[in-house]
Amino acid sequence: MTQTEFWSLLVDSLSTILAACAILLYIIIWKKDKSTSAYDVFDGLYLDILKTGIEHPHLRDLQRTADYKHAFNHQERLQYEAYAFICWNFIETIYDRGDDELYVTWVGVLETEFKLHQAWFYMPENQGKFKDAFKNFVKDKLG
Repeated sequence: MTQTEFWSLLVDSLSTILAACAILLYIIIWKKDKSTSAYDVFDGLYLDILKTGIEHPHLRDLQRTADYKHAFNHQERLQYEAYAFICWNFIETIYDRGDDELYVTWVGVLETEFKLHQAWFYMPENQGKFKDAFKNFVKDKLG
């Protein structure tokens, strides 16, 4: 091997290593940015859920939601059932991400929403609305 071939091989090897490092760095930055943007999206969605609760406080009244079929009149019950479904879809969306860091960030909110809407979730007519894996997660982590 000549000196020129050696240097050519060395430069080629270094450029390959640098390209691999650049790709790895890109993946790390992309994952971090993805988590940050996911947090922003979830934060906005939850703010909308809370705004609805402020506009209609009965939807977040634990005494009423625990016995929602009897505590609400017909129209309030329909409104509550839609609201509870929105809240559970929010929880399921966080679960679907499969991101442990996101879960740790939102666990307090998930527990709060579980307490408020568990009666609705466990009704037989609502069980078919969710995947079995998610129902197991609720039972194991929240319930």
